[in-house]
Amino acid sequence: MQFTEHNNSIKITVPVTLAPLSAQDVNTQLQAAGYGRCLVIQEQITNLLVEYQQIQQKIKEKLQPEGALLSYRVAEKRDAELSFDITEDKMSAAAIITAAWGGAPMSANALVKAAQEASIVFGFSKDHIIKLVTHASKADPGSKVKLVVARGRAVVHGQNSRFEPLIPEMQSRRNKPLVQTEDKADLRDFGVIPAVRAGDNLMRRHPPTAGVDGMLVDGSLIPANPGQVIEWQMAEGSELSAADNELLIAARDGLPRVVDNGATVDEVFTVKNVDLSTGHIIFKGSVVINGDVTEGMKVIAGGNVFIKGFVEGTLIEAGGDINVGGSIIGHQIPSAEKDSEYSTELKAKGDIQCNIAQYARLSCDGNIYVNKQLMHCAVAAAKVYAGPEDNPNGKVIGGYFYLDYGIYTGNLGAPSSSNILIELNRMIDPIAEKQEVLRASVSAAKKDMQDIREQLEKLKKIEGNAQIELRKQELQQAFEDNRNVAMALIEDIKQLESQRREKLDQTLIVVRQQLFSAVVVHFGTDHIRSRREYGPSKIMLVDNSPAIEPFL
Repeated sequence: MQFTEHNNSIKITVPVTLAPLSAQDVNTQLQAAGYGRCLVIQEQITNLLVEYQQIQQKIKEKLQPEGALLSYRVAEKRDAELSFDITEDKMSAAAIITAAWGGAPMSANALVKAAQEASIVFGFSKDHIIKLVTHASKADPGSKVKLVVARGRAVVHGQNSRFEPLIPEMQSRRNKPLVQTEDKADLRDFGVIPAVRAGDNLMRRHPPTAGVDGMLVDGSLIPANPGQVIEWQMAEGSELSAADNELLIAARDGLPRVVDNGATVDEVFTVKNVDLSTGHIIFKGSVVINGDVTEGMKVIAGGNVFIKGFVEGTLIEAGGDINVGGSIIGHQIPSAEKDSEYSTELKAKGDIQCNIAQYARLSCDGNIYVNKQLMHCAVAAAKVYAGPEDNPNGKVIGGYFYLDYGIYTGNLGAPSSSNILIELNRMIDPIAEKQEVLRASVSAAKKDMQDIREQLEKLKKIEGNAQIELRKQELQQAFEDNRNVAMALIEDIKQLESQRREKLDQTLIVVRQQLFSAVVVHFGTDHIRSRREYGPSKIMLVDNSPAIEPFL
């Protein structure tokens, strides 16, 4: 049995004898001759064996002598093959190598050259290319190996003007009481209340950035949109520096506060307590209360409100943050429900921070930070932190929550199965309402289309004249107009649904210690209820369905 190679074809020449010959014999000899990685042509081996047996039979019948030579092309060498898979957005390109059948493997240089011929000219990864060709050279013959070998550069659009507060305390202060010793903290002392004098620096405006152009793997440029100059929004108590138009300074003494694209300096009203002796406090600036707000009293401020003691008052309302060093104490009611009345209410445009809150209504545009415990309250906020922000270890017991994103706490619920209703829908509901309005408009457009269709069917039964034909054209145009309106509305609904799903994916509840039963969480129209006690847990959407999973 001999093998010869010509033009990448492997030919076998074998003399016919009375000795048996099998496909395994041929394959074994191919391996021994160094052609084991070549592509075996099974059909030719079958033909060889059939003819071998036919001649062997003639030898047995003395019709033909031994030694007749049979030659067949039983294998061939094939070089490695290469193809490319470019993503639709042309931001990445993968090379696919079909491992060689005993032929030449793919080289890195050949891959790059072929890629360039396939219009892949940018973003090559040398490491990935070498890794791919190395793996392919060792892979089983004919197997396919795929790896991304080029990536485009994502466009980075320029940022608009950025406003940097120059006094840290101007930003929302987190619920971090001052530590007096390693073991003690004064929960009513949140440090020195920020104050500035006329001429102090408040905020710097940084110029917009140009951005970075993107590049597709085919070399096409994606121009970046440069950032825009955002003008200062001048507010009371602040002014531009005479020496630097990018610097905002205080025009008077007071408490600084960030506003949109600028800052304001509030005048300050300071009082020891708010009680019957002072009456309600209504002030356009910031209010500092060194003691308590007693039952039935109101504090309404245009800026921040700082209360070092406790709050039992009817209403605390702030155009900025509300910071309560002590506790918020409302009157106990039979149950905390969505529309329940509360003896104490706090409303803020910024954050609300306190030590303990119970039986109160708390609503803010920002977050709520409770150092220890939030019990049987009605809450509307972006997020709720029970405990320090970096290690929420507080307790949330009972109540109703209407939130943007979620809750971060140590314990959620109580062993007594105190009911908690959490709706993570504050961002979702307005979108759903818009969708309902659009769906109603789509239904109206479809009804008009159906009415027009019926009119057209009636006109088709009437013998045609110029007026009839004109009316048909008018109705057909009206039908098309309604159809276009309906299609546009449906596209708007789809976009809103995409926004709704995106916002729902951002919602999360983290319970670091223990999750109790009777906690109901709504994600849009879906909800989940805890029916037993859990250890550290997180409540989130998994494959678009609410789930309770371990928090590790």
